[in-house]
Amino acid sequence: MSTAALPRDEIVLRILAAFRQYGYEGASLGRLSSATGLGRSSLYHHFPKGKEDMANAAMSAVSAWFGENVLATLAGEEPAARRLERFAAKLAEFYRQGESSCLTDVFTIGEAGAVFQQRIGERMKLLIGALAKTAQGAGVAPGEALRRAEDAVVSIQGSLIVARALGDTAPFLRAMQQLPRRLLGE
Repeated sequence: MSTAALPRDEIVLRILAAFRQYGYEGASLGRLSSATGLGRSSLYHHFPKGKEDMANAAMSAVSAWFGENVLATLAGEEPAARRLERFAAKLAEFYRQGESSCLTDVFTIGEAGAVFQQRIGERMKLLIGALAKTAQGAGVAPGEALRRAEDAVVSIQGSLIVARALGDTAPFLRAMQQLPRRLLGE
């Protein structure tokens, strides 16, 4: 299929990959054009406000995928430990076992931070709330559940950064394995 005929969803996934690889500021229009196979004018046709539109589309795609594939696992009726194991497995899938960066990391620094911080903060609160609710449903007191949920998100995000810095996915995979115990205190 020629890149001119790519569906918008595929274009957004390629843009997402470029942002994950280069960050917001490093993902120049040239790199985004190369990643998608589209010329700059075609990119502006799909994303009239340029890179900011592309970043918003990438974040929307991530939000939709997370809602359907990651957060939905927490809302099931299985025991909390099993839901958290599935949640961690979906996170590992999304982050390619710790090889891919998180948009939270690359969109909260530099120029992007001012543009996207509020939106990312809202998504972070949603994730923390869902994890805290899962812990509470398993009998953890509300205040402790919130603290554990925040610590779990710190572990997820931190392990992604450490994995990238070391060129070794083991810290991320270990954090995913420990996530149910971290939240439930088992």
